[in-house]
Amino acid sequence: MSSTLSRRAFFGGIAIGGASVALAGATGCIPDKEENDVQTQNWTREVGLLICGSGGAGLSCALEAFDNGERDILIIEKQSVFGGTTSTSQGMIGGYETQLQKKASIKLTYEEMYDNLMHNALYRLDPELTAITIRRSGESVDWLIDRIKVPFMEDVYVGYGPLKMMHIVIGGGGGLIDALLDQIYIADIPLEADTKLLSIIMDADGKPAGATVQTDSGIETIKAKAIVIATGGYANNPVLSELFDPTKAGTFGIGYPGSMGEGIVAASNIGAATSHTNDMMCVLKDYVIMTEHNGTSASANVNGFTNLRNMILVGAAGKRFCNEDLKGFLTQSLNDPVFDQMHRDGRGYVWMISDQATVAATNGATFRGAGLSYVTANDPESLAKALNVDLAGLKATIEAYNEAVETGVDTEFGRFPTRTLEPPYVALPVVPCEIITYGGIARNANSEVIRADGSVIPALYAAGETSCNSAYMGFTISNSITWGRICGKNATAYIASL
Repeated sequence: MSSTLSRRAFFGGIAIGGASVALAGATGCIPDKEENDVQTQNWTREVGLLICGSGGAGLSCALEAFDNGERDILIIEKQSVFGGTTSTSQGMIGGYETQLQKKASIKLTYEEMYDNLMHNALYRLDPELTAITIRRSGESVDWLIDRIKVPFMEDVYVGYGPLKMMHIVIGGGGGLIDALLDQIYIADIPLEADTKLLSIIMDADGKPAGATVQTDSGIETIKAKAIVIATGGYANNPVLSELFDPTKAGTFGIGYPGSMGEGIVAASNIGAATSHTNDMMCVLKDYVIMTEHNGTSASANVNGFTNLRNMILVGAAGKRFCNEDLKGFLTQSLNDPVFDQMHRDGRGYVWMISDQATVAATNGATFRGAGLSYVTANDPESLAKALNVDLAGLKATIEAYNEAVETGVDTEFGRFPTRTLEPPYVALPVVPCEIITYGGIARNANSEVIRADGSVIPALYAAGETSCNSAYMGFTISNSITWGRICGKNATAYIASL
């Protein structure tokens, strides 16, 4: 794979799909001109619009391009199956002023929707692009109903906040992808599986002229008038995550298997900027299962331990380091202090502690996966030894925590604990594992890929989790559909202007 890319180490080799790929910095850098001289390319084939990725963004892009008159389209997909991350989703799509909401007399405003999404994301999103995601969210749902024939439940539900905005696809993400693929087949738009984007080939004017791809037959070069990158995020590539944000060092990738970030790498290597690459969704998972039992999101699940009333987190010093009630997955506020403590300790985990009585009170709902047992101890001394943490620190921590329960206020971290910790104690090591990423290729309101100075890279577009700085939980599918369609329309217009 890497034979088609520059051997210069921009930031070093990144493991993607078992190969080493050079990654440019956040501002990008231009590969050697001689390696991208269009005049010397022996093109394997030629298309008008090349779409990389067959998830919600890529398929929506293709259909919108088709509806706007483009007929020379090729969709490539690195996996053996189509659908990407969208296919594994629950099929929950946020939107307002949709036909389903109007039928149920549900009235929401743009301001309510925008404020809810930005609040959930702690205002970490791009304001301009997020506004477009929100304003077009209802249109996207209606487009799926009317144009794609996606089956939705008639009821609209409350989700990811207080608003009745969640539209549920019958059959979840798989049902959504099936409907999109049906329309792709009707339009006779070519789809190719097992075809991975490796690099973008630039012409002498700094404009994409095509792409290098890996197929079962070997490396090919595809000439294209415009290229859309919709290859997903990098939630299964912790090496890339750490390079983007060193504070995330130690995470494990538990996202969609295809979420390796190669589209972001390819764009960065020809000068694209990246943004919001320090923002991802992580979930605390069992460190032992992740490291010793080939853990997955499901198998390494802590199964309710996080929500126990007397759960505390401690580091190597045996001391608490945060308000454990920040554990809600929506805000993601717990992950940063956990990562920080892991790095301070020089360990890949922190300890989560409760007691056997509290676990037993959940009637079997709280258990350790992979057939493992919790670390148990009958007193602080034994617990400190089993966890390899400082005894004095742990003993003082348990005493202080129980005193806070008695007074009703944890003055150190602002928590209001309600249940003491009593022996026998139970514990397990946990690590934040990435499941969705919210950053990637920087783009403008037309979904054109941009450089660090804001200038446009002509003929290059990005949509979906590859560039997801305009969506958060509840809007990831909406974001993909909306921006996929924006790409398709604008790429078609660009090709027509040539």
